[in-house]
Amino acid sequence: MEPVFTPGLPEDPRETLPVAGSFCAFLDGDLVLVGEPSRLPTDLQVVSSATVRGLYLGSLDGTPLWAVELRGDTSLPKGWRSVSLRAATAMVPASVWRAASYASQLLHWDRTASFCGACGSRTEPVGGERARRCPACDHRWYPRVSPCTITLVHDGDRVLMTRKAEWPAGRYGLVAGFLEPAETLEECARREVLEETGVTVEAPVYQGSQPWPFPHQLMVGFRARYASGEVAHEESELEDARWFPVDALPVLPPRFSIARRLIDDWVDEVRPPKPR
Repeated sequence: MEPVFTPGLPEDPRETLPVAGSFCAFLDGDLVLVGEPSRLPTDLQVVSSATVRGLYLGSLDGTPLWAVELRGDTSLPKGWRSVSLRAATAMVPASVWRAASYASQLLHWDRTASFCGACGSRTEPVGGERARRCPACDHRWYPRVSPCTITLVHDGDRVLMTRKAEWPAGRYGLVAGFLEPAETLEECARREVLEETGVTVEAPVYQGSQPWPFPHQLMVGFRARYASGEVAHEESELEDARWFPVDALPVLPPRFSIARRLIDDWVDEVRPPKPR
């Protein structure tokens, strides 16, 4: 049975050193896992001796769960290893990955909000909520979430896909981009598609969303119909953009991503069922 992650706040917001429980520990941005099958570490002595930053997350199956940042020079014990958050999706249950992604985002926020962006004073944790407060100017800093749209553009039995140069060979994805001030999500979806591919779309329809801890996005998925325009990708953003027929798709994004879910759902609707 998959473990249950329940977010929570510490009784004392100043409590930052981990105590007994499980640990979403990160070393140079990678998640630390133990043994086979992979699991979160529980050895307090090892974790606490290398902790730079710690935050209480809540509980995992009723056991206290902590987000922990380890010193960069930490040597992991035998049987311990660090893996990227992306790789961890195939190694731990979905609820554990959700907890780890939450931990990653909170550690990033705690690290970057240690000093007030308004006056430069050191901030302090606030009781009863996930926030840091500046004692000098009373400004409060909350975990940052950056909304992005990601859009599957379709035209009959073909789909518009894009590629970034740093992606693995042959992999294509969907158009995505950050929301701008005073912009609706639908406007963002249309604008990003036009800017990156030269194509206009109509009727963007919401399909779902996914927290994306790289470092703190919320991906908001849309499906939109092609309206007009020839594909001409924005070279500063993309290496390529092109139409693919449903029966000749390229290497697709990983299965845990909302991009893959949008593509798979569209394929299931467009591709005729196989004869029995």
